[in-house]
Amino acid sequence: MTIGARAAKASTLYFFIHLMNEVVCYFMLYRIFKDPVFITMVALIYNCIAFVPQIFWGSLRDLIEKFKPGIISIPLLLSGFLLFFMTGSEGPLFWISLVLLSTGNALIHVAGAELTIRTANGKLTPVAVFVSGGSFGVILGQVLASTNISFWWIALVCALMLPLVILGETLYKGNPRGSDECEGFNFILKKRKIFIVILAAFFIVAIRTYIGFEIPLGWKTTLFQSVLLYVFMGLGKALGGVLSDLIGIRKTAVISIIGALPFLILGNKIMIVSLIGIMFFSMTAAVTLGMVISVMKIAPGAAFGVTTVAIFFGTLAVFSVRSESLIFNISMIVITSAICFLLAMYILKPDKEVCEK
Repeated sequence: MTIGARAAKASTLYFFIHLMNEVVCYFMLYRIFKDPVFITMVALIYNCIAFVPQIFWGSLRDLIEKFKPGIISIPLLLSGFLLFFMTGSEGPLFWISLVLLSTGNALIHVAGAELTIRTANGKLTPVAVFVSGGSFGVILGQVLASTNISFWWIALVCALMLPLVILGETLYKGNPRGSDECEGFNFILKKRKIFIVILAAFFIVAIRTYIGFEIPLGWKTTLFQSVLLYVFMGLGKALGGVLSDLIGIRKTAVISIIGALPFLILGNKIMIVSLIGIMFFSMTAAVTLGMVISVMKIAPGAAFGVTTVAIFFGTLAVFSVRSESLIFNISMIVITSAICFLLAMYILKPDKEVCEK
C-alpha cells in the first residue's frame, strides 16, 4: 500500500469513527434533563476527563506500541452509555457512567490522532479530516437526542465502531514505526525554542476556543441554522489541513486568523457572512497542530494532547468569563486575533522554505 493510500484510508476511517463517537457522547449528554447548575457541572467534568488526559494517553501510545487506545475505548464508551440509560442521572452510578464515557472519548481521539499523523508523511490533511468529523458528530448527536429515537440504536452505532477501530489498528501495524514518520512536519523556523512554540500554540488554541463561544451569532435562531453552524465548522477544520498542504501553512494562518475577522465582525445578523467567517476561523486547528507536531516529532500523540488540554482551558474560560456585550466580544475577537497572528508569523516558516525542505 502506498503512503498516500494509507493516509487517505486512515483519515477517512477515523473521520467516521470520530463522528460516531461524538454522536454517542452528545446523544447521552443531551438526554440529561436537570437544572442549569447541574448541567454546567456535567459539562465541566466531561470536558476535563475527555480533553486533559489525552496528553497522558497520547504519551502512553507513543511509548508503548502494544497500548491500543482505540480498542479499549469502545467497551468504555458502550458501558458508560448503557449504564446511564439503565440507571439515569441520579446517584454515584451516573458519575461513573460519565467518567467511562468521557474516558472512552479521550482514547478514541488519541487513537485517531496517532494513526492520521503517523501515516501522513508530513501532510496535515489526514489529521485535519479526522478532527473535522467531530463537528458533524456533535450536532448529529444533539439532533438525535431531541427526537424519540431509542437509545439502543445509538448503542448499536457505538458497537459498530469496534470493527472500524480494529481496521485502524491494522493500518497502524502496517505503517513503519519510528521518528522518521513525522520528519515531514517541518513548519517551524529553526531558531524558535521548542518551549516557546508549544506555549504559543497552546495560547492560540485556548484563546481561539474561548473566542469561538463569543462570536456574535444573532442569526442563529433555528435548529437548521445550528446544523449549518457545525457543518461549516467541520468544513473549516478539514479545509485548514487541505490548504496548508496546497498553498502553505503560513498563508493558511493568515486566512484563518486575519481573513476570518471581517466575516466574524460583520456577520452577526447575516448568516452566510458569519458562516464563511466561522469556516475560516476553524481552519486554525490544522495550523496549531502543525506547529506542535513540528517540535514533538517523536511524540505525536503527546503533541495532539497539548492542543486538547488547551481546548479545555479555553472552555474553562468560557464558564468563568462570559459577556453579552456585542462591542466587548468584537473587541476581544480583534485583539486576540492580532496577538495570535503575530505569534503565528513569529513561529512559522515562510511557505517557500517549507516546500524546499
